[in-house]
Amino acid sequence: MRAAVFVCLLLGWVGVAAPRRLLGPQTDRLAITLYYEALCPYSMDFVALQLKPSMVRQDRLPFTELTLIPYGNARTDDGGHVQCQHGVMECELNAWHGCILEHHDIAESLKLIACMMRGKKNRLDTCADHYHIDVGDVKYCKESRPVNDILTKYGDETAKVSFSGVPAIFVEHVYSHDLSSNMTEHFDAIFCAKYKEKFNKQLNNCP
Repeated sequence: MRAAVFVCLLLGWVGVAAPRRLLGPQTDRLAITLYYEALCPYSMDFVALQLKPSMVRQDRLPFTELTLIPYGNARTDDGGHVQCQHGVMECELNAWHGCILEHHDIAESLKLIACMMRGKKNRLDTCADHYHIDVGDVKYCKESRPVNDILTKYGDETAKVSFSGVPAIFVEHVYSHDLSSNMTEHFDAIFCAKYKEKFNKQLNNCP
């Protein structure tokens, strides 16, 4: 997948001491920021098959400052309307994700968003039922506000950075094309290595 991962393109370690193995959550968190689109197939695969298993199944989330930015390659036209790369439905889904992120913590948000990204339609109710999460606040957010309004702040955040395609993965707020590409296929292993490099600590279940 690495060779093709950027098909959703934009238009336009050294430690001096042996690492300590962690036994539980603590305050040292590695910053991971993901810029993505709801209907980019490579974003969908990454979130569902790499990010969520690492954060949830391998329990990396307590050691991560995780930020999700559902905007990707969208653009604002002269009339102030957001135009998404994969059409109107993608803007709608990005907005649903935005409302989830506004009203739920990152643990619940990631579960809902990863579940929703297993399909190309709005699966909020199915995913909320699966995880027993009340999403009434999410529905009110989406139904009471225009899509443009919901996505504005994510567009503003995206405009501050530069990347060559999505999914774009920033580590400690820094983007590397090659590192991001590798992380789309080997996220957990690279996360472990970067965490060990920064904090000189070995996470559980890391190689």
